[in-house]
Amino acid sequence: MTTVREARIIRRSDRRTTPWANGAGTTAEIAAGAASRWRFSVATLDAGSTFSPFPGVDRIFTVIGYQPVSLDFGGGPTVIPRLSPTAFAGERGPDCVAEGPTEAFNVMVHRTTTAASVNIVDIGAARDVTADGRLAALALVLGGRLTTDLGLVEPGDCLLVERGSVRVSGPASVVVAEILDRT
Repeated sequence: MTTVREARIIRRSDRRTTPWANGAGTTAEIAAGAASRWRFSVATLDAGSTFSPFPGVDRIFTVIGYQPVSLDFGGGPTVIPRLSPTAFAGERGPDCVAEGPTEAFNVMVHRTTTAASVNIVDIGAARDVTADGRLAALALVLGGRLTTDLGLVEPGDCLLVERGSVRVSGPASVVVAEILDRT
């Protein structure tokens, strides 16, 4: 039996960088789903800015650089430490202050059609990154490297699986994001 698989490695160097909608920073898009139902990206944060509001969108914001970030939704700043996925409604465009140059991994989904989760995982022994039952699964390597039959996935690179699964082994520290269909 042959299993159909749609998976690829997305190198950090292959990301397309675009300015934020409000012009206050840049985002490097990793991947996006059909009809903009979901998107994975990494933002570069150097100073203070205000996030653009995205009505109808849910966001998960995860600092992956080494400097913490403060988000203020109007009730005072909340420090978001490194590797702490923080979910919020896209309508809420918080003020954002980075304590120094850093990066943040972002997942954005249209809440009526999709849902997302983000976890920080240490991978040692072989395991699968699978899209079975999901629209997409992404592993962003933070440290170490993943070995796959598609090739090595180095720090800053991603493994995107949109159908089937890919066997991976480490050692690696990764951000694992999953997109679920709500329809």
